[in-house]
Amino acid sequence: MGEWIQRASMPTPRHDLQAIVVGKQIYAISGAGDTTVNAVEIYDIETDTWSAGPPIPTERGWFGAGRVGDKIYAVGGKRLRSEAEKVESGDDYTFDTRDSVEVLDLETHTWSATESLSSPRAGLLATVSRVKVYVVAGNSMNTEPNGGPLDRVEIYDPCTGRWSPGVPLPVPVQGPGVATVDDKIYVFTGIGGRTGESEVQSCSHVFDPDAQEWSALAPVPTPRCDPGALAVGRRIYTFGGWGGSATFHTVVEVYDIDSDTWSVTDLLPEKKAWMATAEVDGRIFVMGGACSKEEGGYRWIEDLHEYVL
Repeated sequence: MGEWIQRASMPTPRHDLQAIVVGKQIYAISGAGDTTVNAVEIYDIETDTWSAGPPIPTERGWFGAGRVGDKIYAVGGKRLRSEAEKVESGDDYTFDTRDSVEVLDLETHTWSATESLSSPRAGLLATVSRVKVYVVAGNSMNTEPNGGPLDRVEIYDPCTGRWSPGVPLPVPVQGPGVATVDDKIYVFTGIGGRTGESEVQSCSHVFDPDAQEWSALAPVPTPRCDPGALAVGRRIYTFGGWGGSATFHTVVEVYDIDSDTWSVTDLLPEKKAWMATAEVDGRIFVMGGACSKEEGGYRWIEDLHEYVL
């Protein structure tokens, strides 16, 4: 068991963000509070301080992000539309769903666009295996007929700047937990299913790029959507989330790759979902997210905690 230590809070409270590690720093990218923000804020783990990074040109939340070399890729997602925008357009749908992909050059600290996804989607996650960006799962929102959770996998090759289709997930989901260990991609829980109804899933699968196939793993003890997830060595941690047995969760469950078993460790300091996670030299950081307010609606979270094992 470990201990949670509160560190310096993010300057911008938000959920649906992504966190990418660069050396001893963590880039907290975009996300949303009452509106979707273009903030990129950089946390230095040695000084426990935040600084401003280059704002992302296209605000996005519920998106995927991954790093290959000196480039960070921000993929898909959604933007909250303003009430004025809805009135002016005559379309009262809450979100714009993104297919765009933007790249942050870590040497120049500038953003540029690259080839878009095959179609817009949010609720997806990105991970990196063998110097390629894999984007898995998601929801087409209002951009496809009968939109809902997806089994879609797309692979970006930085050498060609092009996307290609990957082997679909066994179960269509949105908002899963994703981690890569030894080039194998692990996907846990989320909301979806093949029954025509979206349900919180307990399913776990791993993708082997050599065999080009997905295999089932021990199911997650606590089914939930939009948890935080990261790998430390050959153990994968899942933090919080929402849905299933509780509106929001504090549960932290750990998957042991070698034994294909789950265990429960210390609870999060508070119930939340849609957070970002990062691992730096074996140190675990969990930041942002959202939870319910007693008076209704959501509270956007700026807290950053380190989990000391």
